[in-house]
Amino acid sequence: MPDIVVTLKDGKISVDLPKVKVSASAKQKVTWKSHDGDFQIEFKPGSTWPNPTTTNSGGVWKAETGPFTAVGTTLKYNVKATGYETLDPDIEIIP
Repeated sequence: MPDIVVTLKDGKISVDLPKVKVSASAKQKVTWKSHDGDFQIEFKPGSTWPNPTTTNSGGVWKAETGPFTAVGTTLKYNVKATGYETLDPDIEIIP
């Protein structure tokens, strides 16, 4: 399961894995975590994938989605946070 670290700093959002590959056959999920503050994952128009809810537990914000099933698909999404520029990485679903 890919774990992505979301960093919020100086008005910009960054992730340690800008393009992630997940395996449909392994029923992998993707998890985003941040120690810097609240963020939202929003799949771009055209995707039928539901946007995950971000939760806060002990100062760690976390969102998780999956398992993925549509092999050969690339999901485009945004990472958003109030007061920060939006970031748009990808998830590639492989067999």
